[in-house]
Amino acid sequence: MNLPCDALKLGSFDITELKAIVERFDEAAWNADASRQTAFNAHISTQTIKLIADTDFRHTNPTYHATFTMLEAHLKPFMDHIRRAYLQTMRQRRTAQQHGAGYFIRALLTRLPPGAEIKPHIDDGESLKRCHRIHIPLISNPDSLFWVGSLKFHMPEGEMWEINNRRTHAVRNDGTTARVHLILDYVQPGETVFDLDGPLVA
Repeated sequence: MNLPCDALKLGSFDITELKAIVERFDEAAWNADASRQTAFNAHISTQTIKLIADTDFRHTNPTYHATFTMLEAHLKPFMDHIRRAYLQTMRQRRTAQQHGAGYFIRALLTRLPPGAEIKPHIDDGESLKRCHRIHIPLISNPDSLFWVGSLKFHMPEGEMWEINNRRTHAVRNDGTTARVHLILDYVQPGETVFDLDGPLVA
């Protein structure tokens, strides 16, 4: 979603238990589904475990995968925090009352190996334009850097950031360990989005 800024910090969390679970995922789990890498050249160096996702990038009625069920109790604090974050103003609450509660259209675990990069790109597609794209690093290192617009920074483990995915963004992991982010795409129906292509409705 197009924001007035490059990125917005939404909070910090204790990720100790979730990180320990993710560290135990084996290579078979990380290599089981390469559809995202096939669909998006910028992500060719990444590996993905789908929690909530569909190959058609639909905007409603998402598919929940078995790994989401396994991790649901650990994901709930993040999801609850995000729901509250977009109900802080009278306008946001009125939108939810008129159009219904927000929902998560996608949730992914993405791993970027040491020395790899996600090349500069802008997220396109009707659903990606209309959702809040939120990152929570679960495994990282100080040499893993994120670029969004004019902002270049390291996202520490446990911090939650919404990024402006409609500005050029990229990642480079120059560390010696893999970087794993939890990505959550949140939709508030009826929300007005001032996109690069003009006003949209989420």
